[in-house]
Amino acid sequence: MPDLSTTYMGLQLRNPIIVASSGLTRNIDRITECEEAGAGAVVLKSLFEEVLAQKDFGMKEGTVDHTEAYDYYYAHLELLYGAKDYTDLIREAKEKTSIPVIASINCVSTEWWPDFARQAEAAGADALELNVFTTATDLTVDGRDMEDLYFQILSTVKSKVDIPVALKVGPYFSALPNMAVELGRRGLDGLVLFNRFTQPDIDINERKLKTTFSWSNPDEVHLPLRWTALMSHYVPFDISATTGIKNAEDIIKLLLAGASSVQLASVLYQEGLETIDTMLREIDEWMSRQEIARIPDFKGSLNFHRAGDAKHYLRAQFMEKIREIE
Repeated sequence: MPDLSTTYMGLQLRNPIIVASSGLTRNIDRITECEEAGAGAVVLKSLFEEVLAQKDFGMKEGTVDHTEAYDYYYAHLELLYGAKDYTDLIREAKEKTSIPVIASINCVSTEWWPDFARQAEAAGADALELNVFTTATDLTVDGRDMEDLYFQILSTVKSKVDIPVALKVGPYFSALPNMAVELGRRGLDGLVLFNRFTQPDIDINERKLKTTFSWSNPDEVHLPLRWTALMSHYVPFDISATTGIKNAEDIIKLLLAGASSVQLASVLYQEGLETIDTMLREIDEWMSRQEIARIPDFKGSLNFHRAGDAKHYLRAQFMEKIREIE
């Protein structure tokens, strides 16, 4: 029988399926259900995705003309009033489950990362996932300035904790491989590819802004597949792939590309946690048919540097596909 165990950031996982930071991991009952369903690990719902009863503590009126200031102070209060509940959840999860528990931190300022990172480590988190994203609207800020924010956050947190640290990022970098290598030099233990974001929209009838929401779709898996394959040979850390993963075949592809693990959310909302067992069974069956004993025996065997005909990972092939249907 094949061995589905793997390692991610030095953590021992019974299989490569991690339940991503989401409502599926927001409380101890949900976390326990994830373990019982077969998950190899969980990433707790990020503290800052939670809105504390949508209270503004009387600040909104005073900062209505300065939304950046409002967001700043609101996040600060959320940290002050939400951190204890979050660290209590970490402790309870470690007491009641046996799978790795990864804390997720999402901040708007480098000022608050270190303190909360230390709190999460003290509560027993096995690792930290730093959810980092900022939108460049200042015309004086260039790409290097934006990248430096990631470097500063990582270096600061790594200097304060001993547990592994991962960054969950979006795909919006001009030179992602260079960025990844630089993160590795600063001690990154894991990179999660890729974050999904809500997007702005416009209600043309009401003539006002609104926010979109949708589950990931199957086509989205090709983005993390490409970048996992392109970078897994170079980087000194583990890659966890996420976005668009809908079945065991997707997971196998990402492992072949070089991922150490995958993170699931949308498909678990859509099909239920029981789909984890189905995926694991189908991975087991595929490994048996291929006569593969362990995940390390095939992990990365089809990445950009080992695939042989690796040109399929490059953007130029899009033109060939167009010609096929013309």
